[in-house]
Amino acid sequence: MDTVQRPNWLNYLLILLVPIISMALGVGVMFLLGLNQTDYGNVIVNLFFLTGVIVLLRLFKFSSADLGLKVLREQLQRHVLLSLLIFALYLLFYIFIIRISALKPFSSSTLWGLLTYLIVVFAEELYFRGALYAFLEKRFSAKTALIASSILFGLFHAQQGLRGMISRTFTGWLWGSVRYATGMIYLLIIPVHFAYNSIWLLFEGNWNNPPNWAIVVLPAIEFVLGLAIVLFTKRRNKTNE
Repeated sequence: MDTVQRPNWLNYLLILLVPIISMALGVGVMFLLGLNQTDYGNVIVNLFFLTGVIVLLRLFKFSSADLGLKVLREQLQRHVLLSLLIFALYLLFYIFIIRISALKPFSSSTLWGLLTYLIVVFAEELYFRGALYAFLEKRFSAKTALIASSILFGLFHAQQGLRGMISRTFTGWLWGSVRYATGMIYLLIIPVHFAYNSIWLLFEGNWNNPPNWAIVVLPAIEFVLGLAIVLFTKRRNKTNE
């Protein structure tokens, strides 16, 4: 990583602005082509976002290990267990709080939505839990990388309003704790992130009016569970020293 020498300030600007600029270009192209009212407009925006992330990967020459895409056999079982635990948390929330039931009628909008989410999960995980995490870990520490990438993940969802940003910050914290604990992001992409995004698109449920207490409780559980993973990892690492 960073085999090409650049001023440090430029590296910070690149890692932060390239994805934002690429997504802004995508929005511009979408409006320019008059696709903002179509089912596939978001596909174009997120393809630009993914392209921006790929540009970053080339600029910084991140390795598969940097991105959390190297298979670490000694951590593989832990990665699977933690990812499935998080998946189970959201599934229980959807079943008992949102009360998902039957599948929604399938349509072309659903197909375009699933394609959009597939692009989104790869782009966001490669960026937030991959490139951005590696960039910050190298310059500071894994703990700083976890906290900062979680906050930036929340800010990235500013279009969801203040409540959405706060919620996504705790979500980023929980998902980032898996990267922190295992050094991998494989199962954060699919099933965790993809399922998290797409289940509401596929199933009927009380999506628009969940109980107010549940909106607070889920981020609280995400924070506590992520904190437990971090503390357990720190304790394990000290034991192994």
